Amino acid sequence: MTARYAVLLAAGLGTRLGGPKPLVRLHGRPLAWYPLSVLHLVGASEACIVTRSELASELRGLAESIYGSGSVHVVVNSEPWRENGYSLVLASRLCPCPGDEPVYVSMSDHVYSPLVPARLEAPRWALYSIAGDREPVYVDADEATKILAVGGIGYAVGKGLRLWSHVDMGVHAARLGAIRETAELVMAGSQGVLGLNMLTDTIARLGGLHVSEASGLPWTEIDTPMDLEEAEKGPRRRVVEHVLSWFRS
Repeated sequence: MTARYAVLLAAGLGTRLGGPKPLVRLHGRPLAWYPLSVLHLVGASEACIVTRSELASELRGLAESIYGSGSVHVVVNSEPWRENGYSLVLASRLCPCPGDEPVYVSMSDHVYSPLVPARLEAPRWALYSIAGDREPVYVDADEATKILAVGGIGYAVGKGLRLWSHVDMGVHAARLGAIRETAELVMAGSQGVLGLNMLTDTIARLGGLHVSEASGLPWTEIDTPMDLEEAEKGPRRRVVEHVLSWFRS
């Protein structure tokens, strides 16, 4: 699958990391540079960033340095407490992405090889697809979002799953028009809060979640100061070096 649009969810408060995650520096680059650059490399020509107002200008400049002027759209989430699923709803309402074709959806705190989004598939029956890893090496699986899937069909999503087959690698594909109605229904029963795990778990239970097999490819998540230190100097550095190797001339 190759998508024309990349949606970056970057409105989180970053309390565990001590500051706004998208702008935290990793090997001299803002964390958001990694998913934005990788998705551009694999074919996205326009980016939509959902973020807080105080980060909007800097993230727009960062994305335009990659995608070019006029190819970046910024949506402000003024209610980040409503979580990243709500940010995706805002993208579906306000970004000029087509509602009927898949778009890339990425977290701003994940660093992954270009080979990961290249593995994403978007079957016609699927409303949403997640890249999954059966045996993650560079993340704490206990803290990660888990998925129960068989034969590419996702049945449940959540951090607390006791029975799971994959860990969510942080890069997805979504048909934004198709998921909007489901998202609105979930929000109606949760006082307007919509975690992305809540949304994808509901889509799974409705039979619309696909899990794309991407096990064994380099990726990591930067959620805490320890994660950042490991990505700078420890084992997770291998993931960063792998990603940067794709951009060296």
